[in-house]
Amino acid sequence: MTHSPFSHNGHAIRAIRQAKGLTVTELSRRVGITPQSLSNIELEHRPGSAHTLNRIALHLGISLAAICRDKIATESAQVSDAAQV
Repeated sequence: MTHSPFSHNGHAIRAIRQAKGLTVTELSRRVGITPQSLSNIELEHRPGSAHTLNRIALHLGISLAAICRDKIATESAQVSDAAQV
């Protein structure tokens, strides 16, 4: 996974998108990116820009923090675990 200043939880994006009954094609069209770009963001192969992640959150009806919150908690736990070793 590529780290960026705009770290996000791609798995959460995918789960929320699917729960809302949206396809990759439909959400990417609404956001203004290609389906491949959205797939790469969901799979965490590529980081999304702050603008793109914000638009994804907007069209999913959630806050940008909701996309990033789980990722930040996960990374903090990994750092804490590593420090204990």
